[in-house]
Amino acid sequence: MLWGGKPAEIIESAEAQKVNIFLSEEIVAEINEVLTFPKIKKIYKTLGLRSEDLVEAVLKIGKFAKVTKKLHVGEEHPDDDRFVECAQSANADYIVSGDKHLLKVACYKQTKIVSVSEFIQIINKK
Repeated sequence: MLWGGKPAEIIESAEAQKVNIFLSEEIVAEINEVLTFPKIKKIYKTLGLRSEDLVEAVLKIGKFAKVTKKLHVGEEHPDDDRFVECAQSANADYIVSGDKHLLKVACYKQTKIVSVSEFIQIINKK
């Protein structure tokens, strides 16, 4: 498995079809960009992985949501809007993030924004 720690629990839940992970073209583009950061690149290269392997793994577990409406939610970090846009298009209940700017938003319409630990508690209650 490519994932470790707490995020692995969420991935395993998605693989078992207990939860859905939604993606958009914008999110996949951001993943590709983040994978070029030297600090991130060093981690996956050390594991003998390529960025393509990681993107392919994400695409296998994710479901695409077609974003039809652009939003302006993140005052401090407008790039976070793409996650809210995707969640709204997918009618998602949760956005799971470690991003402090996004976590400050806490909620947008019906979508709650929670940390990985909070989401694991939520799915373990179901």
